Amino acid sequence: MVPNSLALIATKVATLGLGFLFWLVAARVFRPEQVGLVAGVVAAALLCVQLALLGVGSAVIAMFPAHRDSPGRLLDTALTTAALSGAAVGLGFAAVAAGTFGQLGVVGTRPAFLVLFVAMSALGTAGVVLDQISTTLRRGDQALSRGVLNGALSLVAVAALAAISGAGAMALFACWVAGVAAACALGAAQLRWAIGRYRYRPRLERSLARRVVAVGLPNHALTLADRAPGLLLPVLVTELMSPTANAYWYAVWMMAWVVFVIPVQVGMTLFAEASHRPHAIDALVRHAIRWSLGLGVAAAAALAVAGGLVLTLLGARYAAAGTAPLRVLVWGLVPMAFVQAYYARCRAATRLSEAVATAVAGGTLTVAAATAAGVAWGLTAMAAAWVGAQALAGGWAPGWRGR
Repeated sequence: MVPNSLALIATKVATLGLGFLFWLVAARVFRPEQVGLVAGVVAAALLCVQLALLGVGSAVIAMFPAHRDSPGRLLDTALTTAALSGAAVGLGFAAVAAGTFGQLGVVGTRPAFLVLFVAMSALGTAGVVLDQISTTLRRGDQALSRGVLNGALSLVAVAALAAISGAGAMALFACWVAGVAAACALGAAQLRWAIGRYRYRPRLERSLARRVVAVGLPNHALTLADRAPGLLLPVLVTELMSPTANAYWYAVWMMAWVVFVIPVQVGMTLFAEASHRPHAIDALVRHAIRWSLGLGVAAAAALAVAGGLVLTLLGARYAAAGTAPLRVLVWGLVPMAFVQAYYARCRAATRLSEAVATAVAGGTLTVAAATAAGVAWGLTAMAAAWVGAQALAGGWAPGWRGR
């Protein structure tokens, strides 16, 4: 479990690190309101990805042991289902945004932006499923190479924009989409190398697709309830505060996820290992919590100390607005370590209704408290409300129920 967890953590850290460099270059080339608008669009696309997943990746993890000898049908159906679902949700969001939102309405009112947004939603959904396939194959190194390619290509593209006069927000978003598309193309090639004689073919076997969705939807409800609050906040900050405020918040949120990714990826690996070895679940849970806290607390402390200096690379305004919120936000790692292990155990034991109820209650409280605090008192208060709500709502998991 440890090597696979470390490879997946390295994947997200590399992706986030290169993503930070992406926003660093963007902050130097574009105005804060443009950067904030694109950050809001990216967050909206990632929210669509979470909505569209339908638990397909989790279903692959749960069903793969039964299809180990001939996984082609399962993988083809899972990836095709994910891509189609992502495109449909992206189109739906764009239609709602065009008639409802002010700043983010561009994704539905400008045709080129619409095409990019739908492509991002479809490819992003397939990319998440590819990462979860790598998890169940115990090939976290494949996810790492995809993450590096994604981040590096996006970074090169945005650096090239510095030489183009008049490049706008849509061009900046196109750089992000190009990286995701390249990562998906590499993922298809990696599956061919990892599984002998397998080549992805777009196909949708209805009976298998129904089974994948039936297995995945309960897991999807849990994942969505867990991840949606963090993706929803940049959208709310953009609309209720300002695109400029979201530029600062998104930089802080992205840096904090370098820490948060540790318990999330350890929890996903715990789920995969428990699917292979259900008899060892108790020892695996204890092992996962130790690793999450051991790595996470050290990373949180380092980021709290050095985060302000890193933010100065984006500019003095980013550092002034983001240093204090970042120092507060990173300590959400502690409740997350226990909560993610609790969720993984619930997934492995197919006891999901309880976990979903916990995640929905916690997510609702988190979004309401953080948004209200942010609008009233600013980003530092929003970060404090987020951590406080996570600790309060998550007390069920690491406390009585975890025992």
